[in-house]
Amino acid sequence: MSSEQEGFHQATELAGRYRDALEQIAKWSDAYPVAVFPEPDLAKAAQALHAAGISLDSVSAHCMRHVISGVGAIAKEALRPSIV
Repeated sequence: MSSEQEGFHQATELAGRYRDALEQIAKWSDAYPVAVFPEPDLAKAAQALHAAGISLDSVSAHCMRHVISGVGAIAKEALRPSIV
């Protein structure tokens, strides 16, 4: 295989990995539809949490860390060097 063909093959493989990762993220973005999980009344949630000694900010940060860690894991897997 010529170096040009090998380069094309590697680029095609990378594009496929990136596309797979983006499709996985896109699929995950549809996992919690508003029709199934309606938007909460955040003021009421904050009051209830405050009564239990928990801030809505800490719960929100926890949820966002979970989400972005999942997205990060997908991206890191797609970006990892190929083992040839």
